Amino acid sequence: MTRHFGQELSQTFRTHPQRNALLYRDETISYARLEELTLRCAAWLQASGVQPGNRVVLFTANKLPFLIAQLGAMFAGGVPLPLNPRFTREEMRYYLTDSGARVVIAGEEQKDMIEALAPELPVQPVILGDDLALSPPQSPFTEPLAAASDACLILYSSGTTGWPKGVVHSHSNVSHSLHALADCWRMNCEDIVVNALPLFHIHGLAFATHATLLVGGCVLIEEAFDAKRILPVIAQGTIFMAVPPIYYKLLDEPTFRDATKDWSNIRLFTCGSAPIRTEVLPELQAILGKPVINRYGMTDSYVISSLPLDGPWPDGSVGRPLNGIQLQIRRTDGSLAAAGEVGAVVIRGPNIFQQYWQNPDATKTALVDGWFDTGDLGQLDVRGFLTLVGRKHDLIITRGYNVYPQVVERVLGECPGVGECAVLGLADTERGERVGVAIVRTDPQLDEQALRRWCDDRLVHYQQPKSLIFVDALPKNALGKILRRELREQFPAN
Repeated sequence: MTRHFGQELSQTFRTHPQRNALLYRDETISYARLEELTLRCAAWLQASGVQPGNRVVLFTANKLPFLIAQLGAMFAGGVPLPLNPRFTREEMRYYLTDSGARVVIAGEEQKDMIEALAPELPVQPVILGDDLALSPPQSPFTEPLAAASDACLILYSSGTTGWPKGVVHSHSNVSHSLHALADCWRMNCEDIVVNALPLFHIHGLAFATHATLLVGGCVLIEEAFDAKRILPVIAQGTIFMAVPPIYYKLLDEPTFRDATKDWSNIRLFTCGSAPIRTEVLPELQAILGKPVINRYGMTDSYVISSLPLDGPWPDGSVGRPLNGIQLQIRRTDGSLAAAGEVGAVVIRGPNIFQQYWQNPDATKTALVDGWFDTGDLGQLDVRGFLTLVGRKHDLIITRGYNVYPQVVERVLGECPGVGECAVLGLADTERGERVGVAIVRTDPQLDEQALRRWCDDRLVHYQQPKSLIFVDALPKNALGKILRRELREQFPAN
């Protein structure tokens, strides 16, 4: 069945007019009010020249105007492009040049940068303040002609191997993906999803917000995550979506354990971006009184897999593929790997992106007979549960042996005194690559000698780190993923 996300969302607005759609600060916004704000913003954008297919950049840290502008751009027929409000001038130069954006909606802190940059761009965008999202329109809204195959959203990939690519999702992609996720997690109109994640990323925007709105639920939006402030907020919800660093910060909050006694309404805790460290997970789940449901997704494909709500929950697994998604583990020659064998994770289904923006060669390379190579390495057990072991480009080959960073990180993470760690390959003239590790200590007495003794008993010789540094913090992006390119620069030369 072909689905159109925008049309389905419009139907939700009209089916649940009096239900709460958003809780933001001290404001409650019903679905009727959300529809009104969305169409007013859409009319504003149309009056500003937005035509179907035009890219509309969202560049503000203010979450309510951001969300209204994103929905308004979509309803106007434009293609919203969310960007991190902390991007630098040169990063914005790239995104605006590559996307050819027609309009930029900017926050007060971001507007000066865009206005100064605009004359240097091939396409000079119309620059609007984010206050337009809540302002009366200049002219009536005109509903554009729309097809399920039309672009609905552009999200730029993380760019770990070069400049980011614009990932284009159609209304059909988005709808299928969100329905599969909502079905797996049994999301419904009674759910209140506590969302402290950034909206410029697919996790906070699509999984926590769009999926909730699609089923008629309510999104409780926190402007930013603060471990102490969010504790009573979580008590108001039924679902809490987070990433590992959020759970780690909650564990460090002295009042966390007592606060969870008031969380009886929470039926589901989820985790994305990466699995929670295995040495932390038992304590966290014991405090929460519920499992933390790992899921696996990416910009190019929305959510791919999830642990089932009713179990089983294999240690370290990201679950089984969602409905409609085929998943295989392939060897380097393209043949199917056996159960338990590590190989490339490839997928096929209606969740996969439509194209890379203005990059047909990359699109053709990425989509072969409908199959998409995620770039991840993983293994399936006999029950079909997926466990990830790392990214292909993070694979370390030392003296011909394959070393998977997550395997080494898991061992080091269990060492007393290790708070966090990251393993990566470093160029080595003798070995090809050597294993390097950066450690964040919780015990300042922990030294390199103690870590090497720990590894000697638990890792084979080629997995053991040859270069080890202690750092105050690991460089990360907004969702807590480690920036290995930046980290690599902190290691001394071979």
